[in-house]
Formats: sequence, C-alpha cells, structure tokens
Amino acid sequence: MNFRAVKLAVVLPAIILTSLAYSDVFRPGDYLLAAAFGIILLGTFLSRDSASGTVFLSTVLYAVPYSIALSQFLPAAFPEAYRNLSEAILASPYFSSPLAIFALMALSILADYVDTAEAWENVLRGLGWRGAGGKTLLYGLPVVLLAFALSLGLLWLGKSLGLSTAGILLPVFLLVLGVAMAYSSIESGSYRRVIVAVEVPPLNGEVVIETPDGSRVMPLSRSSAFEWDTLRLEAELKKRPTRVVLRTGDRREVLTPLIESADGETLFLLYREKGGEG
Repeated sequence: MNFRAVKLAVVLPAIILTSLAYSDVFRPGDYLLAAAFGIILLGTFLSRDSASGTVFLSTVLYAVPYSIALSQFLPAAFPEAYRNLSEAILASPYFSSPLAIFALMALSILADYVDTAEAWENVLRGLGWRGAGGKTLLYGLPVVLLAFALSLGLLWLGKSLGLSTAGILLPVFLLVLGVAMAYSSIESGSYRRVIVAVEVPPLNGEVVIETPDGSRVMPLSRSSAFEWDTLRLEAELKKRPTRVVLRTGDRREVLTPLIESADGETLFLLYREKGGEG
C-alpha cells in the first residue's frame, strides 16, 4: 500500500479547508493568500511526512480566528479593529457552522490512524509480514468512517429538532468514536490463527505461552544466537494467549505485547522483554 498517497488524501482536505477559511476572512475573493497557506502546510507535510502533525497544525490555525472572535481582551484594547474583524469571522461560512471543526476532528483522527498503520507496516516488514499494516488499516477503516457518519447524522438530527449542538456535539462524538475504536480494535473478535513472536536477548531459559486450552513451552539457548544479539521465537496458536512468561533460572517475567496487528482472521502479537525494548 502506498501510505504517502493515503496520507495525502487525508491531509489535503484539511489544508484546503484551512487555507480557504483564512482567505475568506482576511482577503475575500483573493485566492493568493489561500495558495500561500496551502503551500506552507503542504511543505510541512512533505518535510515531516506526518499526516497527524500536519492536520493538527491545520486545526490549530483554524482555531485562531475563533479565539479572536471570542476574545474578551481585544474588544477593550482595539475596539474598532476587533469589531470589524470579529464580524467578518462570524459571518464567514467557514466559521459560522460547526461542520468545519467536526471535519477537522475527523481528519485528525484519520491521520493518526494512517500514521499508526504505517508504523505497524514498517515494524512488521522486518518480521516478514509485508503488507500487514495496510491490511490492518483497511480492516478497521470502514468502522471508523461509519462512526463519523453516525456522529454527523446525530449532529444533523439535533439541529433539525432545534436542540443546541454546542453542548451535545463533543460528548456524542467522543461516545461514538469510543464505540468505533472498541469494535475496530485488533484485540476484539475471533481469529482462525494467532501468530505469537517473542524477542529476547541471548540467554538460557524458556518461554511459556499460556492459552485457555493449555500452555506451550519454548526452550531458549544462549548458544543458538551465534552472532545475533536477539533470539526470536514464533508459535502458531488457535486462540489469543492469556499470558506469556519468560523463565530464566529463578526469575519470572510476564511479557506484554509490544505490537498487535490483525490481517483478516489472523492476529499477530509481538512480545519483547522490557529490558530489551528500544
């Protein structure tokens, strides 16, 4: 999957929305300012390759006019300038409706979702799971988009019924988003296969993988590492392990999953010793 193209598809709407909003407030009809803002934000994305960082910057810039319009200090310090500017801001279609802020919130979450999937792809590629990050993104994306559509529908319903959306928008959005993330979480659901990988430094001992159906013991030998500084063990299970324990002599350490990724009906889990992270 081309993550750069996917990130551009998320970033460009935020850049265009913020650029047009500034142009409409400060220079109505003059798209040169919008182009300048767009080039700066696009350059920020291309230099950092961070979709979430760029959309966050766009959201912060979009919130500045709101801060100006709602300021309590500016009317006292600059009454005439504030009156003209605040009227222009509140009269702009980009700031008179909560839909733009809603869209930026949705794009911010999508951008972070795509960045996370790309990070999974980069790590899992090194473990032989090429394409897992992209498949994970596609696996949960429909549920996240459905959550946004449902939140937007609730916003429209509240407005149609004459309810104040200012008080209910954020709680409803967070509630629906929480439900979406719960259902799209890779920890939920059932899987036909569970691939468990355990990375530990060269040592003598064993790894015990405990499941609801029993446990599997995987021995460790320092001599098997040869010139490598990490031992990697893999096991295929039918159910998610309840616990993974590293035993070395009298020492016991319960390992926690460092990475979890779902590919259709296969769940991949990477465990690593805490002292070996980084």
